Amino acid sequence: MDKQKIHYCFTLSEEQVEYLRSRKYKIDRMECFMSLALLAERETKQVQLSKTLQVEILPGQCMADNTRLARLWDKDRKTVPKILEAMESLGISSSQKVGENRIHTLHSLSGWYVDGRFKPNGFSLKRNADGSAIVHADVQPARVITIGTPGDTNKGTEERIPPDDKSHDGNMSNNL
Repeated sequence: MDKQKIHYCFTLSEEQVEYLRSRKYKIDRMECFMSLALLAERETKQVQLSKTLQVEILPGQCMADNTRLARLWDKDRKTVPKILEAMESLGISSSQKVGENRIHTLHSLSGWYVDGRFKPNGFSLKRNADGSAIVHADVQPARVITIGTPGDTNKGTEERIPPDDKSHDGNMSNNL
């Protein structure tokens, strides 16, 4: 099977670029952001949370806990939330907690060119109708699906996990 040729497209404000380029405390924030972009799904995917639960990850989202990101970024586990919170405060991403993991939604990832065809990220930053502000796309609560076991009466139910305080509200406009 041939490997797909993928190009990533980003929309970043000057303030977001400055934050990502800064290497304060020897942290390569751009590397952290790029690793999230590489983890982001391009197609909807079901991820197993436990024997009986799955969560739906949408294009432009990835699921990772702080321990995994700490290993990936070669940083202390306590440093990871600080980096993520700063990215969220600048509108680069948002997140919601699902179990021990977080689903990260990348708003600065505009989309991907996969083998020459553009696939947009539905959660990317967009201008409002008059072009005066940047608007975040709505991020719906995570869809958690209960997988039934033989004899189980809850077979195939689904539930929406409401986002916690780390998630950006939909249609929130920021003059970035």
